[in-house]
Amino acid sequence: MSSGTYDYVIVGSGAAGSVLAARLSADRDVSVLLIEAGGPDRAPIHLVPKGFYYTVADARYAKDFVTEPYPDGSHEVWHRGRVVGGSTTINGMVWNRGWAPDYDQWEEAGNKGWNWQRFLEAYRGIEAHSLGGTYFRGDKGPVPIEIAGPSEPVCEQLIQAMDRHGIAFEDDMNGSDNNRVSYVASNTRNGLRMSASRAFLRRARRRRNLTVVPNTEAERVLFEGTRAIGVRARRDGKAVTFRARLEVLLCGGAFDSPLLLERSGVGDPDVLEAAGVPLLVASPGVGENLREHRGVLFQLRLDGVRGYNHLASSFSRQMWTGFKYLFTRDGLIAHGGFAVSGIYASDPASWRPDTQSFFTPISTSTANPMTGRLVVDKHPGARFVTFPLHPTSRGHIHITGPSVTDAPELVPNFLSTEHDRRLLLKVVRKAREILATPPFADHVVAELEPGPGISTDEQILDHALNKGNAGYHTLGTCAMGPDEHDVVDDRLRLRGTTGLRVVDASVFPQQPSGNNNAPTMALAWIAADIVRADRVRGAAPGSRP
Repeated sequence: MSSGTYDYVIVGSGAAGSVLAARLSADRDVSVLLIEAGGPDRAPIHLVPKGFYYTVADARYAKDFVTEPYPDGSHEVWHRGRVVGGSTTINGMVWNRGWAPDYDQWEEAGNKGWNWQRFLEAYRGIEAHSLGGTYFRGDKGPVPIEIAGPSEPVCEQLIQAMDRHGIAFEDDMNGSDNNRVSYVASNTRNGLRMSASRAFLRRARRRRNLTVVPNTEAERVLFEGTRAIGVRARRDGKAVTFRARLEVLLCGGAFDSPLLLERSGVGDPDVLEAAGVPLLVASPGVGENLREHRGVLFQLRLDGVRGYNHLASSFSRQMWTGFKYLFTRDGLIAHGGFAVSGIYASDPASWRPDTQSFFTPISTSTANPMTGRLVVDKHPGARFVTFPLHPTSRGHIHITGPSVTDAPELVPNFLSTEHDRRLLLKVVRKAREILATPPFADHVVAELEPGPGISTDEQILDHALNKGNAGYHTLGTCAMGPDEHDVVDDRLRLRGTTGLRVVDASVFPQQPSGNNNAPTMALAWIAADIVRADRVRGAAPGSRP
């Protein structure tokens, strides 16, 4: 069954795909197809910032990736968006951009034109910031940015404690590269989630030259020789084929983009042979270089303060809090997973921040035995998650068979370098110093997790590896670079092919400072300019061999 021919076929409607589809279709002379494995994002829960608590693990909106077992035999399930808007429809919406060194190092490594100035211009074009526009902030873009609020007493006490450690309060968490603590910036407007789909696709879908097809999962890229000519997908149980006159643009993210390439015959020859996939293009870096944060969650019991638990510790309280949100668009439900973010150096020898922490005055010590969903504690509590910003450990994700139903091999390889182990110990001990500092410490009754029994180097590393927290900021599995072994070049073209680019966090050569939400949108904003420029000069199908 054939389903048409378009100039550009984009696979994936998340942070990158939505931006690309909107910007490329602004040119009425080209036709753009955007396919998404998940369904529409019309459910009202997707508008509610705290709605991710219900959607992030819901099979209707998320795809699960299971890690290989950790040393203690446990494993984790990592969720990624499988809905229009991708993970931006179900994530915690932290708008954390990083700073100049995070991007300038890309150009210093040989990726021409990928630098802080270019990303800064993209951010200014994307943002409509509630604090107003400046030389480093946008105020007229399609993505509204708001600061979590109003201020909350427990949060204020933690901010004061951080200040005693030289971590000063700043109103904009993206306003400097200092040691700083801020209320979290999120892509919301008037207390409603602004996903990439709502920000970029909602208006663009009115254009006749843009077609968005949900519930359509890409199985493989189609080639004539080594030139990408389209995508074979499955929709409603039937095979469909979409042809691309100019280019196929993969925006599936750090997991699905490399897996799609491998199913299409592009990857490490040994991996493909083991999976039963004929080799088309040898590209050993596909699926390798996986980078992800590994941190530790501190769960605390508090006394003498209220925090947020009293707003959500029973069904009736949740209903009342939700009822008030419907009329005010404010309060607990109106912002994402955390209220406060600290970005600072845990290692005194670090020349810039090396740690990110998130805090919210809510705690969940038990799970509902019927649903498995965490239950908010009845007593006051708090959660403080902390992790190193720039991990050097590298894992991988690879196919194990030729079908999309074959579960991939996902190996995070956390804490496999001395740098990561050494810094993780400093990060955990710095967190405990902060949490033991007045006035916040005056209200801490107990450290419930990991608990005071986790104190030696060996215990901390063992806990972090087997029971720690992943940042959900995976990247690098189709990394950009100047060398022939790098998966894509500095125009995001897949080496060894023509007419095929990868545009998502999988191409990040190094980790920006924290979350991928904003950097991926900025990357796609820049990529749209590159794709259009190449088309104008007749270079769209080309790539270096």
